[in-house]
Amino acid sequence: MNGILLALYLFSRRSHRLANTLLGALLLAIGFRTAKSTFYYFNPDLAPVFLQLGLSACLLIGPLTYLYVHCYLADLAQRPPDKYWHGHLLVGCLLITMGVVFPYIDHASTRYYVICGIHAYWFLYLLLAGKQLWMSRALLAAEDRRRSLLLLSVYFGSFLILLAYVSTPFTSYIVGALSFTFSIHITILSYLLQNEVVADPEKKEKYQNRKLAQKDAIALLESLNKMMHEQQLYLNPMLSLAMLAKKMGSLQTTISQVINENSGKSFNAYINEFRIEYAKDLLVQESHLNMELVAERSGFNSDSTFFAAFKKITGQTPASYRAAFAAKPTSPPAAQDCQVSI
Repeated sequence: MNGILLALYLFSRRSHRLANTLLGALLLAIGFRTAKSTFYYFNPDLAPVFLQLGLSACLLIGPLTYLYVHCYLADLAQRPPDKYWHGHLLVGCLLITMGVVFPYIDHASTRYYVICGIHAYWFLYLLLAGKQLWMSRALLAAEDRRRSLLLLSVYFGSFLILLAYVSTPFTSYIVGALSFTFSIHITILSYLLQNEVVADPEKKEKYQNRKLAQKDAIALLESLNKMMHEQQLYLNPMLSLAMLAKKMGSLQTTISQVINENSGKSFNAYINEFRIEYAKDLLVQESHLNMELVAERSGFNSDSTFFAAFKKITGQTPASYRAAFAAKPTSPPAAQDCQVSI
């Protein structure tokens, strides 16, 4: 019930819709697995079809954990998620369909190995999610710890549930359900803490009262522009407002205020202008580079984002810009008059 209620709450949120939807789906999958465990604990004669459906839910828990981590980190880095993220869920659904067509729960000789394979599949996705967390540790360190609490609690909660089910021969079968209850309450607590920080009127008023004077805001923007030119921070595709504020030694709200009010641009538009200027030089000076490499070297995470930003800022496509600045073919030199002496 906790999982269902929290999933409905996540589905209704507007911010970070994809990440919230994936987290809600993850809670439902874990809840389905836990419900089966609870019924089986009190009724060992449960129909085999329910046992198989409960185990099949594990084929979605791993991919959903990984996709939630992936999309959450993509939101923090202000980049689109992997365009093939649906494939992870399709593979899990395909495996579940194969289990329905060829029920493995009725075959005692292979049941143990199938269960081990399902848990290994779950563990593989936890390793992939852990790798993404490790590669994004700098991004997480620059963010508010309360925001990272939800992400880490979900990841380690999924890890805890898997560990509980794997260790049931040494403990009790109901431990999985208990660990789920513990992890879901930790997740709820982290959400409440996060919402309390965002909704705290005193803190909001404190930041509003720190509005910079126009002279100080212009000076800060000039310092920011200088640092962007000298250090080329925009080439980092993981650059976020929090990382930029940390570099400047200022609050995120201050940097956002300075950019919005004194340049008339959003943070993304401000960063993309630097990236597009860098890309324009690459298009002309490095004519052998294809568009994918130009986008990557300019700090963009995807080709589509690069093309859209380039078109919006310059009014033309990268290819047309390169063609306009390409060296025009030189006409052959005029034939020189030859005077023959006799």
